Amino acid sequence: MTALTAKSIAQISMHEAMTPAVPTDTCGVLSRLLVLSEEARRQVAEDTQKSIIPRSTMTLLLRALRLRDPQILVHSQRIAAISSGVARLLGWDDEQRRQLEIAALLHDLGKVGIPDHILRKPGKLSSEEYDFVLLHHHAAVNLLQAFHTDASVVSMLSMLYHSFDGGSLAAETDSVPQDLPLGARILAVADAYDSLNSAKPYRRGMTHEEVMAVLEEKSGSRYDGNVVCTLARWCETEGDILFRHSDVFHANELPSELDPEEQNAIVVLTQILNVLYQFQELYDGYLILDALENYCIWSDGMPGMTGLTIQSVSGRTWHPADVQLTSMTADKTNPEARDESAVSQVLKSGRAQFTSRLCRSSEGRHFKVDVYTMPVLGTSGRPLGAVQLLRNKSGVRRQSREYVELKLAATRDPLTGVANRGQLETQLRHLLDDFHCNEGTRPLSAIFLDVDKFKRINDTYGHKTGDEVLVDLTRLLQHETYSGEIIGRYGGEEFIVLCPDTDVEAAVRRAERLRTAIMKSSIGGVSSLNVTSSFGVSTARLGDSVQTLLERADNCLYRAKESGRNKTCWEGQEPEDIREEAVLDDTRPQYLCREGQYEYHDMVDVSTSLELTAMKLQAFLREFDVRILSQEVGQIRFRIGSLGLTRRWGPVAERQPLEVELKFESVRTTSKLDGKPRTVRRISVFAISLGKVADMPSFQARCGNMIRELRSFLLGS
Repeated sequence: MTALTAKSIAQISMHEAMTPAVPTDTCGVLSRLLVLSEEARRQVAEDTQKSIIPRSTMTLLLRALRLRDPQILVHSQRIAAISSGVARLLGWDDEQRRQLEIAALLHDLGKVGIPDHILRKPGKLSSEEYDFVLLHHHAAVNLLQAFHTDASVVSMLSMLYHSFDGGSLAAETDSVPQDLPLGARILAVADAYDSLNSAKPYRRGMTHEEVMAVLEEKSGSRYDGNVVCTLARWCETEGDILFRHSDVFHANELPSELDPEEQNAIVVLTQILNVLYQFQELYDGYLILDALENYCIWSDGMPGMTGLTIQSVSGRTWHPADVQLTSMTADKTNPEARDESAVSQVLKSGRAQFTSRLCRSSEGRHFKVDVYTMPVLGTSGRPLGAVQLLRNKSGVRRQSREYVELKLAATRDPLTGVANRGQLETQLRHLLDDFHCNEGTRPLSAIFLDVDKFKRINDTYGHKTGDEVLVDLTRLLQHETYSGEIIGRYGGEEFIVLCPDTDVEAAVRRAERLRTAIMKSSIGGVSSLNVTSSFGVSTARLGDSVQTLLERADNCLYRAKESGRNKTCWEGQEPEDIREEAVLDDTRPQYLCREGQYEYHDMVDVSTSLELTAMKLQAFLREFDVRILSQEVGQIRFRIGSLGLTRRWGPVAERQPLEVELKFESVRTTSKLDGKPRTVRRISVFAISLGKVADMPSFQARCGNMIRELRSFLLGS
């Protein structure tokens, strides 16, 4: 392959054109990868401050992006600005936002290896072309691993093309269940916003209103609704910052001349991406080790084959048990010992090996794989490292978008788009395995809900309205739950919400919040239709199976329906506790009127640390531009809103001022649900009206809006 430079082809001689400046064979390219990886590791080790990515590596990658297409870098800068602004409103600190900005700047690194006929195509990409681009993205993420990039950045980028509801838009292999990181959710929304807002060769750029309509339509499925709402707030206040990263006057100018060393480095970078793309496209998983058997790359297909995540192997030494391979003919089922493994033998002998083995997956099943282990030889002929490539011999290639769509169809309910019964039970089985591995120290709860009198809805309004009710209900559940929870349709009008790291008390509060939201929402598109649901809550016990846990939740649901519907019942509930309002309601607001001044009192209990609570409160104060009146240890007073010239309350919240005092204390309480003691951070909220208020309902509405916003910051994910 000819090494391309910034010079014109007409200006270089035939000798230069035919003489590669860098190695072009796979072994030579991988040896350069290992050299670059070791250099990055050394720089990270010598950096006195925590480095997200070595500075010289970051400079090289940005130069490569600009050389490939200056508009890619402009787009990345806009994504970084949007993501950082949204993250700040969500309460992220400076270090977290810096990691997010690095991820945004590098999220299109894979495009360095994509040819012009795809990158500049004046039309939508075909399914095959889309897969080609996505596999280059995963190759770029693997390259960032080799450059010892911070694990949080790698995690965000590896999950960038996953849907908010758990599906994946990328062509990928099966993977172990993972929560979608908030950083990946922010990047996905920011990327979609700028892509839709920018003109393409085959369409005009959408207006802000059109883009937000698209994002809101896909909220809860493809995108996180909370992030979309936060983006809308950011655009209103700081969106003009994007003009700084718009098309520059000299965007079409050729990049500045590169010296030969930089040229060669960028050519090598492109070659490395192409080799990693080939591994990604041809094999189900692969790993790359250096001469000391330290992990350099653990591809995104390996977690699905082994159960080990990228984060669990990053920065450590290879061990034979990481990929549990056994002979297909021997009676023993134990994994190969270190000396018997192909990796050790290849590193010693410098000769490649190919064999077929049984691979043990994270679920305990065995499947046949072809294993190709090859050395990465240096100029002296000694191994600098090793590559192990694994291909599942099931005969099903899973690197196509059609396969991904079929896989999603097999695991998703066709009407609502959430997990179907089979997928729900599979996810719960994984969660129960984790629960038992931790000996029950990490709680797990299940919420079973059923739409009240659903048959009457179908009989009265028709099955089309009934379907609308289920779709609207699903969307509401997705908006009202957090990223760690799993929603599934169990059958008919029955749904289940799985809540990891949630005890029975928190699960009951969550169920009550969902029940209230359903009762107060317009579901089904018919104004005269009032939809309610009944809930049953159970929590996992040691020895539980999928069936036993769900049966107890179902029994609680049956009790709720028998005792009048539109209520929540839970296991261990005392008969007299059927008046759950006195136990469950976190919000018992009190309103008073004294000599024309209205007063409001409420409480918010949070379980996060003091530092995280303070960070979220600061985000709330910045968002609403409050005026802080006083601040002491455990107490803060501020004013939100301002009066106009008439000194009367206006029609909008900004003209309905309140003086608010928050007091913080740690409280040790005993749960009324299970009798267990717990420590919570209680925030007492006191508010008084400023100016002339029309009536008590106006004051109640204003305070209700304020406390909802405060809760969304303090209790949000």
